[in-house]
Amino acid sequence: MKKKRPFLLKLIILSLLIIAVMGWLRVYQSIYQWETLVRFGVQPGPWYSLISGALIGVLGTFGALSTWLRLSWGQKYVQISIVILAASWWLDYLVFSQSSIAFYNLPFRIVATSIYLGFVFGYFYLTKNKSPKG
Repeated sequence: MKKKRPFLLKLIILSLLIIAVMGWLRVYQSIYQWETLVRFGVQPGPWYSLISGALIGVLGTFGALSTWLRLSWGQKYVQISIVILAASWWLDYLVFSQSSIAFYNLPFRIVATSIYLGFVFGYFYLTKNKSPKG
C-alpha cells in the first residue's frame, strides 16, 4: 500500500501547479493579444512574454509532476526550479517596472519570496531522510 502524501507536500505541489498555470496563461495571452501588444509597442514585447511564459509553465508542470510521482530527482529539480523562477521573477520585476508605484509593495514581495523559498527548502531539508522511489 502506498503511503499518503503529507499535506505540506501537497501544498508545494499545488503551488507549483498554480505557477505552471500562470505560465501557460501568459503564453495564451501573448498569442491571443499579439496584435495589440505589437500595435501599442509594449516592451519587452510579445515574444518575451511567450517564451518566458512557456519556461514558467514547463518548470512548474515538471516540478509538480515529478513531486507527485515521487521521482528520485524531483526534490532537487523543484529546489533548482523555484530558485530559477524566483530569480527570473525578481529580475523581470526590477528591470521592467517603470513606475515608482510598482515598488510600493517591495517589502511584501521580499518577505513573500523569502517565506516561500524557505518553506520549500525547509520542507525538503527536514524530510530528506525519507528517500522517494525512483
